[in-house]
Amino acid sequence: MRLSLFLPCLLLFCQPAIAKDAAGKDLPAGAAIETDPKYPPVVSYTLKNGLKLLILEKHFAPTISYSIAFRVGNVDSPQGKTGLAHLFEHVAFKGTKTINTNNYEKEKLVLEKIEKTAQALIAAERKAAPDKALVEKLKKELADAEKEGDAYIVKDEFSQIYKNIGQSGLNAATSQDYTFYLVSLPSNQLETLMALESDRFKNPVLREFYRERDVVTEEQRMYATQPDRSLMNEVMSTAMMIHPYRNPIGGWMDDIKTLTRTDADKFYGEFYVPNNATLAIVGDAKPAEVIRLAEKYFSTWKPSSLGYKAYTEEPPQKSEKRFNLFFNAKPALRMAFHNPGYNSPDIYALMMVSEVLSNGKTGRFYRSLVEGKQLALYAGSYHATSTRYPSLFVVAAAPKAPHTVEELETAIWEELEKLKTEPPTAWELEKIVNNHEAEMVKSMESSLELAQNLALSQQISDDWKFDWKLGAELRKVKPEDVSKAAAKYLVRGNYTIGMLRQPPAAAQAKGDAK
Repeated sequence: MRLSLFLPCLLLFCQPAIAKDAAGKDLPAGAAIETDPKYPPVVSYTLKNGLKLLILEKHFAPTISYSIAFRVGNVDSPQGKTGLAHLFEHVAFKGTKTINTNNYEKEKLVLEKIEKTAQALIAAERKAAPDKALVEKLKKELADAEKEGDAYIVKDEFSQIYKNIGQSGLNAATSQDYTFYLVSLPSNQLETLMALESDRFKNPVLREFYRERDVVTEEQRMYATQPDRSLMNEVMSTAMMIHPYRNPIGGWMDDIKTLTRTDADKFYGEFYVPNNATLAIVGDAKPAEVIRLAEKYFSTWKPSSLGYKAYTEEPPQKSEKRFNLFFNAKPALRMAFHNPGYNSPDIYALMMVSEVLSNGKTGRFYRSLVEGKQLALYAGSYHATSTRYPSLFVVAAAPKAPHTVEELETAIWEELEKLKTEPPTAWELEKIVNNHEAEMVKSMESSLELAQNLALSQQISDDWKFDWKLGAELRKVKPEDVSKAAAKYLVRGNYTIGMLRQPPAAAQAKGDAK
C-alpha cells in the first residue's frame, strides 16, 4: 500500500538531476524558489487571476510533463446531476472555438439547435405519461441536428495536434474531490502546450455533448457488470446516508440521462476558473520561461468568485449496517468504517493501522488470513476513500474456498480486536515508514506522476510538500497511538459490511451439481 493523499501519488526527485542553481535565475518578481534542502527546488508563482504555477527543472531527458488540477469532483456535482464532473472531463477534449471546428460561427447556430432539441426531448421523456410519438419525433430531430453539426466538426483535431507534436500520456481523471489533466511532450513544445491548454480552458466548446453522454452511459452500464466496483458503490451509498460521497463518481444512471450541455456550461463557469487551479510543469524547462508563457497565454483567463459549498455533514453512524449483493461472481466482502478525514490528527494513526494490517506479506492480514489460516485469497485495507471530507476506512477481502464470507469476517474482526490490545512493534512502524520512503524514491522515475502530484497536493491540501511532510508525521506515531485509533474507529457501531454472494438460484444449482 502507498501512503499518500492521492493514489498512486508519491513524490520525490533525484536531487542531483535538479538544476538548483539555475532554477532561481531571471525569475520575475513574485516568484519564489524552495531553498530548504529537505525539499526539491520547486519554483512557485501565482498569476493575478489566481492560477498557481509550480515548476521543477529536471534534466533526465529533453521532455516536459504537465498537469493541471482543479478542486472539483463528483462531490461538487449538483443534486440530481451526479456524474456531471466526470462528463465534463470527457467533453473537455472536444475542442474550442478554433480547434475541432472549420467554422465556429455557423457551428454555434447548430449547437444551439441541438441544445434546444435535447432539452425538449429530456422534458418529454420525463413526463409521467410520455407521448411516445413526440419522443420519437424529438429523437429524430436531435439526430438530424447532430448530423448537421458534423459538417463543421474537425473530428479529434485536439488529440491529433498533440499526437503530431509527440505527446505521451495525454489523459485526464475525475475523482470525488478533484479533476486533473496531464500530458508529456518534447521540451521544445512548451509554448505549443501553453497555447493549447489555455485555449482549452478559456474557450471550451462542448460539442458532441450528447454523443459523449451516451458514451458515458454505456461506460456506466459496463461498470455495473463488474462485481468489485458494484460492491464498493453499494458500500459507499449504504455507509454514507447524506454526504455526496455516497454518489458514484460516474453518477447515477437516472441523473446522467438528464444532463445537458447547459448544465455543463454552468458547471464550467463555476469551477473551471484560474483561481481554482494549479498548473505544474516538471522537466527540461526554464522556470522563468514557463512563467513568461503562462502570463502570455493564461493571464486573460477570467477568475470568478468561488462560493463556499457547505455540504450536509454526515451524521455519526450508531448502528451496524449489513447487506448482501447478489452477483454471478466469486464471494468477497468490503468492510467500511467512518474516518475523521485529513483535517484530523488521527488520520496518521489510521494510516498506520491500515499499513500494520495490510503492508504486503509482513502485514497482519496476510500472515494470519492468507498464509497462516489460509482463509483468504486476499485481504487488504486503506485508510480513506476520499480526501476533502471525512470518508471511509475500508477493508477488502475474499474467502478462499471452501471458507465462507462469514468465516472471513469473523477472522478479520479477530485481527482488528487483537490490534486494539496488542500494539504493533516499533520495528513494524519503522518498516512502514521505510517502505513509504522507498516508494517515494521509486516514484521519481516518472516526471508525469511528479507533475500530477505537485498540482494535486497544492490544489487539494494547499501544500505541494504534503508527501514529504507525511513521512515526518508518520514517524511521530507511537505503537499505542495505533491501538487507540483502532479502538476508536474500528467498532461495530461505526461499521458497514457488504457481502458479494452468488444469487440463490445459482448457488443452489452449484450445490446440486456436486
